[in-house]
Amino acid sequence: MQQKLLRGTKLLRQDGTLAQAGYSNEFVVDFNRECIRRPQSDIREWDYHLALGEAYALGISVASLGNGSRVSLHFMNFKEGYNICGTDFVPSPIPVPRDPFGDVSFQSSRSEGTYTRKGDRTYIRLSMKDFGGVKGRHISGLLQFTVPKTDKMVLVVPYEDPELFYYNYKVNCMSVVGFAEIGDRIFRFTEDNCSGINDWGRGIWEPVNQWYWASAGGYLGGRLFGFNVGHGFGDTSRATENMIFYDGVCHKLEDVTVCIPGDKIGDLRLILPDENYLKPWSFVSGDGRLDMEFIPLHDRQSGVQGGEYLNVQHQVFGHFNGKAVLDDGYILEFRDFLGFAEKVGNDWR
Repeated sequence: MQQKLLRGTKLLRQDGTLAQAGYSNEFVVDFNRECIRRPQSDIREWDYHLALGEAYALGISVASLGNGSRVSLHFMNFKEGYNICGTDFVPSPIPVPRDPFGDVSFQSSRSEGTYTRKGDRTYIRLSMKDFGGVKGRHISGLLQFTVPKTDKMVLVVPYEDPELFYYNYKVNCMSVVGFAEIGDRIFRFTEDNCSGINDWGRGIWEPVNQWYWASAGGYLGGRLFGFNVGHGFGDTSRATENMIFYDGVCHKLEDVTVCIPGDKIGDLRLILPDENYLKPWSFVSGDGRLDMEFIPLHDRQSGVQGGEYLNVQHQVFGHFNGKAVLDDGYILEFRDFLGFAEKVGNDWR
C-alpha cells in the first residue's frame, strides 16, 4: 500500500513522535525540528548535490551529524579512471534550514562554501584545501543547479520507535552549469554534458544502518526521464521511495529488489569483495513495472571514520538498460542510460 502524505501538516507531534508516514510528489510536510526530544547527537541533516556527466562527475555533500558536521567533495573522472575524495570534519553542527529551499554556508580551516537558493536555482560555491589528502592541491568551483518543473520524490518513513524517522526529498533531472577547478585543471559542466540530482534529508535513525539507492536522470526520446529506487530505512509498508519520472510526471512503484552479485542484506561493513560491485547489478520491482540491469563503469569506494562516526560506501557509476511501465501501461525501453547505484553502511555505536 502506498499512502500519500497530507498537505500542510507537521512532521512531528509536540511530544516528538512521528505524526504521519507516506510519500508525496512535492514538499508538503513541515519539518518542525523544535519538537524533537532526542539529544542533538542523534539528529542527522544533509544536503547532497551531484553533477553527473559521461566524462566526469562532482558530488557535494554538507551534513550535520549529531554534534559535528562533515563536508565532502567527490570528483570522479570516468574517462581517465580515477576519483578524488576530500572530507572535512567540523567539530560543531553546521546550521541548516528546515526545508530544501533555504541557504547553507560553512567555513573551516580547510573548506568553505555556500548554497544560495533563488527561486528554482541553487548556486553552490565551494573550496577545499589539500583535496584528497594531497598537500597543496586545492579544489574550487561554482555551479548552478536548476530544479525542473516536475514531480519530486518526498518520503517519510517510520520506525518501531516512534521518535525515529527518515524524511527525504529528492530531485532528478536537474540542469547544471558551472565549473570545478582542481589544481591547474578546469572541468566544465553544461546542460549538454551532464544532469543533476539533489538529495535533501532529515532524520533520527537506528545507530547501525545501511541503504541501497539508485538514481538517474536525463532525456529519453526528447523528454525528461529518470528514476529513483532504494530501500534500507525503517518500515516502508506505507510507502517506498521507488518512482519513475517521465515528461515531468511521477509513476509510483512498489518494492524494488536490488541484487549485487554475492551480496547479503545486513552486510553492514560491506565485506563483499570489491570486484563484485563492478559486476552487473539487477533491479526488479515487485509489481513488474521496472526491470533493469546496471552495467558498472566506476566504483567510488570510500570510508570515513571520525570519533564515533563510521561510514563505508560503494557509489558505483554506470549505465542502465531495461524497461519501465508507466501508470497507463505504456512501456519505456532505455539503453546506456547514465546513472549510479550505491550501497552504504553506517555505524554510530
